[in-house]
Amino acid sequence: MLDEEKIRLMTRITAYEKEHEFDEIVISHYYREDYVRYGCLRTLVVATITYWSVVAMYVLYRFQELLQEINKMDYFKVIGKLMLGYLGFVSILYIFGFVVYHIRFHYARKGLIRYNRDLKKFLRYIEKDDEEAQPARRTRKEAVMGTIKVSNNIGGDDPALDIPLKRPESGPAAEEGRQ
Repeated sequence: MLDEEKIRLMTRITAYEKEHEFDEIVISHYYREDYVRYGCLRTLVVATITYWSVVAMYVLYRFQELLQEINKMDYFKVIGKLMLGYLGFVSILYIFGFVVYHIRFHYARKGLIRYNRDLKKFLRYIEKDDEEAQPARRTRKEAVMGTIKVSNNIGGDDPALDIPLKRPESGPAAEEGRQ
């Protein structure tokens, strides 16, 4: 018999997984500090590439003027301005990235808490169904001396895959075989 609550849970879990497969679920693999540091590192790399690309485009655009003034330039002053601009640009983007990645992690955790709550509830439904479907439990000796139950994750248990265990032999015949 179909349980409506179980179907709702399955639908909610599947919808969440499909919608947030590449953002919130990926974030769940990180600690907050690691996620923020990794995001800030990516921001620094992108900021560096962007800044020096803009500087290169400016130099190429003004190349004629720069060649005429190259002997009159104070190189230390130009390099100082470039480095000061670089540090300012990177600092601003680092702070921006830090805030953004903290906020993204915070909102992802809220969604993941609801997702995990639904998963736990769904697992309880499955365990309850399994307990109702299983026959009475075997004794410890029967469990050890019986068969190894092989489970197929997709299709369930397959009796054809059960492996019977051999009982240890005792007595004079067993002693002769060991010698």
